[in-house]
Amino acid sequence: MALAIERNSPPVLSGEFGPRWDYGDEEIELLTQVIRSGKLSRLGGTMVEQFEREFAAAHGVKLAQATTSGSASVHTAVGTMDPEPGDEIITTALTDFGTVIGILYQNAVPVFADVDPKTGNLDPASVEANITDRTRAILPVHLYGNPFDVDAMLDIAKRHNLMLIEDACQAQCATWRGKPVGSWGDFGAFAFGGKHLSIGDGGMVTTNHEELAFRLKWFADKGNPRKPIYEHYFLAPNYRMTELQGAVGLAQQRKVQGYVDKKRRAAQCLDELIGGEEGITLPPVHPQAQHSYWVYSFAVDPAVFGVSVRDFARALQAEGMPANGPYLEYPISKYPALTDKVTYGKSQFPWGAHGVARDIDYANVQLPGADRFLETTILMLMNQSFTDENLEGFGAAVRKVASTYRDRHARR
Repeated sequence: MALAIERNSPPVLSGEFGPRWDYGDEEIELLTQVIRSGKLSRLGGTMVEQFEREFAAAHGVKLAQATTSGSASVHTAVGTMDPEPGDEIITTALTDFGTVIGILYQNAVPVFADVDPKTGNLDPASVEANITDRTRAILPVHLYGNPFDVDAMLDIAKRHNLMLIEDACQAQCATWRGKPVGSWGDFGAFAFGGKHLSIGDGGMVTTNHEELAFRLKWFADKGNPRKPIYEHYFLAPNYRMTELQGAVGLAQQRKVQGYVDKKRRAAQCLDELIGGEEGITLPPVHPQAQHSYWVYSFAVDPAVFGVSVRDFARALQAEGMPANGPYLEYPISKYPALTDKVTYGKSQFPWGAHGVARDIDYANVQLPGADRFLETTILMLMNQSFTDENLEGFGAAVRKVASTYRDRHARR
């Protein structure tokens, strides 16, 4: 069979399938209220506070603090727990660099555990193997909206007296044992820049630690509560969400569950269309979990198809399917900022300060599970606007590419 990438066959699909969000009268009405109030900053406004209250209620937590991005959310969570310089936080190398920026800004040290090569989520056994007397917290990611093993991470954190920060930036509306992710750990970090709920950029931090409410709230606002007098209590950035963002976020929060429900139905349809294809494996979802499908993914076996994941993805793109692979060029542990320790001037702090931090040679950190995941996984951003016709086309594109490469490889 010929493929579109070889210009010997017409593509299966045509059209644009990029991410879309349902912006409409609800957002316009709330934005209009903000403009007419003349209060675009959250200081003195009401939209961001209402967004925080509704977000907290939807996630079953006591507190939610708005921020300017997912990276800011993770930083705010780490800053609220207030690590000492050189403290270690175990995390994943399959994530956006925003997951570790806040660790570094607080002068703590990211330690990378390996992942399950089938899901891309942190492997609890690898997490436990990386705990040292310097470890302060675990920061796993619910990758693509597929929850990591929350019970296992909670058990490790409890036994070793560690804090657990859930990076739920990709996973709003995902659940574990029927309860929203981001509500299980000490903190949950969410992102609103092109995720299920999108306000252009923004984020939220959730917690049930009322004793940390003061530091959580004011870490996102320069450590300055402005009362009883204008003064700063601790070093902190300005991560204030604006009232304009809060208005859109409030409207979107009231729609987001519907978005995710549509993505789940689409994912189920795709599972049925491609799940039986030889050489393709669907990622497992833990029996206690419910995936929210920010990204739909599946693994391709290079030994069956005889091509790399990148070539397989390019062939799908030529057929009109908005697929990509790999997720990252390589694990973030290999990024120059870490391998060359480019942080504060030429200091290489905190690693370069004697007695402050354990030195780590990131260039030689071995993560075979992460490598395998990147070598095999195809991904596609999900869109709540996908039609049945679109999904049928995606399924046909996968089957066409898979059968062609599989047959050719078998004849070699």
